[in-house]
Amino acid sequence: MPRKLKLNSLTSDKYAVEQLLSEAIEYGDVVGELQYREKLEKLNSEILLLKNANETHASVALFFGGEPVLGSQGILASFAGNVLDNFQELINKAFASKENGSLGERGKIPLKANSNLMVTQVAKGSFGFILDEISDQLEITETALKHTVDDVLELIDASAQPNEEKFEKLIESLDKRVLQSLKDFFITLDKAHSTMRLVGDELEYCFDSSFIHRARQRTEATEIDEDEELVRLKVLGLLPEHCKFEASTSEGKIIYGSTTRLAAEQFSSDLIGKLVSVNLMTKSIKPLHRPERVVYKLLEFIDKN
Repeated sequence: MPRKLKLNSLTSDKYAVEQLLSEAIEYGDVVGELQYREKLEKLNSEILLLKNANETHASVALFFGGEPVLGSQGILASFAGNVLDNFQELINKAFASKENGSLGERGKIPLKANSNLMVTQVAKGSFGFILDEISDQLEITETALKHTVDDVLELIDASAQPNEEKFEKLIESLDKRVLQSLKDFFITLDKAHSTMRLVGDELEYCFDSSFIHRARQRTEATEIDEDEELVRLKVLGLLPEHCKFEASTSEGKIIYGSTTRLAAEQFSSDLIGKLVSVNLMTKSIKPLHRPERVVYKLLEFIDKN
């Protein structure tokens, strides 16, 4: 279960106990006052412990409302199956894109088994599902899947916000197939006239029907064209820790953009100023209400000589 959801529950319990404590003091209930003070102290300790806990695995809660949901009693099976499948596919593709640098035009999603989430609980209070990363390994640091889930929640939120700027920035690094899965997710929600609340490790996001419809329109109107080619570039600079590069083409044009992890690992400082062969992705982005723009991604070094 996401930490934020646990904190919400504990905070709600704390508020209720504080109200009971106030009433006990008002009516002179000494025994009740002692009990509520002890309970309140325990809740404060649990909240502090949870806030300081090192959550390493992915966990997210998806709550739905609107036409597909009957209060907290149930949810249309067809809708639930489709929307969870859309969300999982979005996670799978975002994870593979982040780890591999590129998904390719079609074919199987790489590392799919490494990015699957499990439905571990059904959540009520509208109707929803809790999805967790299940692993036998004890992790010291946050897993790659946890980072991906956090990034996807941020992307979903940016897609629906009235201000387009954050979405426009995020799609620069978005794979074409990830965008398609994002479209499918919002289409499923919008067609069903559903509302949604997403709860992650530290943040939660709420989407009414107008937000979901806006996100559908925005993602459907956005196009990404990708072209990979082998080119010769003079390396002017590369920051491996930030996966950023700057280079000049054979025509003397200065270009810059991001790199894959592979390219960052292949880089060495003696390549600065050298003419090298690289696999370069040129991405044309055509967003809603904005002019088309081009971004570059250095996929790998082919020939360093």
